[in-house]
Amino acid sequence: MLTIGLASLLMIGALVFKSINGFLPVPIWIRHLIHLMVEPKDLYRPIVTDNFIFYEQGITKTYNLAPYYFDKYEIGFFVEGIGIEATYKFKGKIKAEFYWKDNLLFDRVIDSMDQAVYKEKDMAHYKKVSLLGFEIPLLNKYAEDISIRLRVIEPDMQLKSFGDSINLYIAVSASP
Repeated sequence: MLTIGLASLLMIGALVFKSINGFLPVPIWIRHLIHLMVEPKDLYRPIVTDNFIFYEQGITKTYNLAPYYFDKYEIGFFVEGIGIEATYKFKGKIKAEFYWKDNLLFDRVIDSMDQAVYKEKDMAHYKKVSLLGFEIPLLNKYAEDISIRLRVIEPDMQLKSFGDSINLYIAVSASP
């Protein structure tokens, strides 16, 4: 009996390992839950961090995405130092275009916050603001040679006061 139980446990462990590392076609929501339960040390390390000017109309930047994991990702921003006041609401408009090689796969217009995370022990400031969630692989099949182009359609002038201390990030989402 012990060997059957041990063999079963080893098989389940191997399947979890293979699904985490992208070897099995597991739905993203299951993979995301596995990552939340068995969290790799670098799970939330951003795949993109850049100084992005959210308060200047027409600014356009393209980012090549090299994901570490197949999972739910988010595009957002954070401000170094004190953070963003918890009363903040995003008032801009950004167009996000997702590409595989040079082919446009789909686009989204970001015109509101998706969610925000408070700073530890400070409910008056956000640590980061998430603007858009998406899954990699894109459309369940594009995981390599993918990029995103972001263009400010309408600037969020509230963010101008942060100047160069505001940073865009793209990382695995911490929300289930």
